[in-house]
Amino acid sequence: MVTRPMTTEELFNNICGILKEKGKMLDILDYGLPTSNPVPIRMYQFDLRNKLAYGGCEGIYLDLWIEYFANKEKQRKGLGTFKTLDESSEAMHIMAGLLADFTIEEYAYVNANIDDFTWEGADVHAFDGDGKQCSWGYTCSTMEAALNKKDELLKKYPQVVIRDNSTRKEKIYQ
Repeated sequence: MVTRPMTTEELFNNICGILKEKGKMLDILDYGLPTSNPVPIRMYQFDLRNKLAYGGCEGIYLDLWIEYFANKEKQRKGLGTFKTLDESSEAMHIMAGLLADFTIEEYAYVNANIDDFTWEGADVHAFDGDGKQCSWGYTCSTMEAALNKKDELLKKYPQVVIRDNSTRKEKIYQ
């Protein structure tokens, strides 16, 4: 279990590692560099964005970043950049393939490790009469909202668990 939020640099490097393991890193690349300004990723509700374009001086660049809302403002944080000096149309198609592969692997990675990207608010889960967790739950932005949801759920379910996502601590209510 992770003890702190993953950074944008770590996410980029992890996806690059997966691509290397699968033989999907390209020989035409001059480099693939993570952002020089990493920030923690505190929530899984972000969108992967990109720009694939010919460079101003040379080559083809693939820039990757995430966008999300925090404090009602859109945030944009860099992940990394891939570059090739090859400017052919074939190279552009190859770089587009890298973009597709990165997008596919990033999506799968985040969904398989969603808890590693959940560091804000509180999760609320109900348990049925057999003690089994229901297949649905709620993520609340504040503990107050989570406690209100707990009270509502306890009217229908015998047990509710609230997890504080920042501390990873759970409390059981009956």
